[in-house]
Amino acid sequence: MNRFSHFPKLAVLSAAALFAMSVSAQAAEKSVVPEAVAVVPAFSQWVNSVVTLPTPVPVADITTVPFNAAPAPAGQAGFEPWPVVVGVPDLPLIGAGAAQGARQWGAAFNYQGMHVTLLVLDAAGRRIETRPVSAQPRPGERFKIRVTPTFNALSRVGLVVGGGWTSRRAGQMYPEPGMSVEMNAGVTVDLPLEPNRYFVMGSTGGEGLVLTVRHKEDLSDARNQQPAYRMDGRNGSSFLQLVPRGSYPAMEQLVSAKAR
Repeated sequence: MNRFSHFPKLAVLSAAALFAMSVSAQAAEKSVVPEAVAVVPAFSQWVNSVVTLPTPVPVADITTVPFNAAPAPAGQAGFEPWPVVVGVPDLPLIGAGAAQGARQWGAAFNYQGMHVTLLVLDAAGRRIETRPVSAQPRPGERFKIRVTPTFNALSRVGLVVGGGWTSRRAGQMYPEPGMSVEMNAGVTVDLPLEPNRYFVMGSTGGEGLVLTVRHKEDLSDARNQQPAYRMDGRNGSSFLQLVPRGSYPAMEQLVSAKAR
């Protein structure tokens, strides 16, 4: 018997052992690395599961939130909204449970977001039309802003006056200055909260409302610098923001009056 004849057999055994180790390593890796899924379909599934339809319009008298522009502080810079990209994000959704659907959006997902709908009241005050934020209210139209966040959030609506490079923040429209509306993840809230109260666009066309939604735990000025990706549908707008580890979601959207 050739003293070297056992080498091929040993080589085969070694290859089999290496293959088994590779399979074991891959299995272990899959057990700790969350599976990536397409973020937009997952978010659409979440929206369809949790976002509620408009409620009937109350019969009682309807009031509007007044435009009370505050004087601009000395040296205030012009209004510059937080970045919003109209389009679809590139990176996939990652996080434990992402592949199983998103009725409960994970707090540890790498994306957080919100769904925003304009609830526009008709002239007779009897019917509500749902619109995305891209369908701007006309001057004189009364509307609410319906928000459903994926995270526990604080929201407010500010006032912006002027146009172009001369626009500036002019105080807080709702709620009262220094206050915020607390919102829970997956719960739909209409702003203003009062059933008979609505925002209304002025007739001059020089005002706008800016919706700000920030994570409840984000108490510092160091907000998340990632842009929010906005996708407009027939009945509302979906926002998604990539949230790096250690940061909190923070999104903003300007709602201005449509030109006549």
